Amino acid sequence: MSGRALGYDTSDRLLRTQWRSEQSDQDDQYDCGLAQAARIWEYIQDNMADKKLRVVHVLGNLNRGGLQLRVLNLIRHLPSFAHSVVFQSTEKGPLYAHFAGVADVQQCVYHRGHTFDFFRRLTGLLRKTGPDVVLAHLFGNHTLVSWAGFLAGVPRTYGVSANDPVQYSRSVWKPMALAHAARPFCRGEVAVSEAVGRILTSRLHLPTRRIRVVPNGCSTGEIAARAAEGRNAAAQRAQSGNARVFMPSRISPPKAHATALRAIHLLRGEGRDVELSFAGGALYEAMQAQLESLADELAIRDLVQFLGVRDDVPELMGASDIVIHATRTEGFGMVVIEAMAAGVPVIATDVPACREVLDRGSCGLLVPLEDAPALAQAISKILDDEALRAQLVHAASERVRARYDVSHMAAGYAELLLA
Repeated sequence: MSGRALGYDTSDRLLRTQWRSEQSDQDDQYDCGLAQAARIWEYIQDNMADKKLRVVHVLGNLNRGGLQLRVLNLIRHLPSFAHSVVFQSTEKGPLYAHFAGVADVQQCVYHRGHTFDFFRRLTGLLRKTGPDVVLAHLFGNHTLVSWAGFLAGVPRTYGVSANDPVQYSRSVWKPMALAHAARPFCRGEVAVSEAVGRILTSRLHLPTRRIRVVPNGCSTGEIAARAAEGRNAAAQRAQSGNARVFMPSRISPPKAHATALRAIHLLRGEGRDVELSFAGGALYEAMQAQLESLADELAIRDLVQFLGVRDDVPELMGASDIVIHATRTEGFGMVVIEAMAAGVPVIATDVPACREVLDRGSCGLLVPLEDAPALAQAISKILDDEALRAQLVHAASERVRARYDVSHMAAGYAELLLA
């Protein structure tokens, strides 16, 4: 590996002077014999022990979302690398302090309509930072990042696709054009699931050799412990006697919160009161207002809670009987693996990424897209069948530890960064 890749300038005057001071007068002429060369290389290796590969992560914002939490978790589990984070939003975001505790954080604001100015500033920032690798964690955005990295002399840039880019942009042509415009300047693409990897090759026509699948991961042991605390705390509190269903997902167009509300309405019509809690902020305040109006219209407002952004999601999972992930599209499904780690049965929409994570339904129930009756039936099925519940929880626990622990994700990125 070159000195540049290791973050070491072989013309470093201080190191050279220090080494020379330790040599005898006879050696001061830098004899290039094999013995002297071996001694020089051994000395360099000793002084390089504390050098770290420099990695820059480019993010849109530092809000509390699945993508941001994944990157934060990744940085924490790769302490052998020197991390910097560049974010593009005007606001610092609620996770700013968390990122600042583990990485150098820099802001490079993107203003709509001023793309060239952003590109110029990002190029300068990367040139000043001098990273060995850049990970652009917004697919499509990685095109500009790759171009900027090329001009800044960054050896390698990768675009990370955490979602279905076709569904996300509601177009196949835009993400395809951006992906291929990035290719000459981008070393490759990282997909967070096999499902996303297939989209990159089959819909965007990227070569298979460019795609590296590194599944997302979570801290399975920590989540399990926190969920157990939430479960114990709930058992000690006076309860209504109703079953508790929990959906921790940001209120945004890709998620099907309305389907969950309609399922609860159907269950009440069957004489079963099931409480539903939503955790997560709203992309727009009007979206939450619409859901609240729907709950009123369905006469279930007394069964529904909007908890907002929470940092105790594992505890809330542990206090619940079922976790649901109702969605229209999904790149991976962090909520799903967190529920698996929490030891709570999960129901998810039958989209490719959720189907992959739940092993085609062996670790959780899958229901058709925006099908409220099917979701209601799945909830009843788990609540009424204790054996099924135990079977799903056991299978999910085994799978999440074996495949989706954060240690596996960190190892996958470490292999990529050191390649």
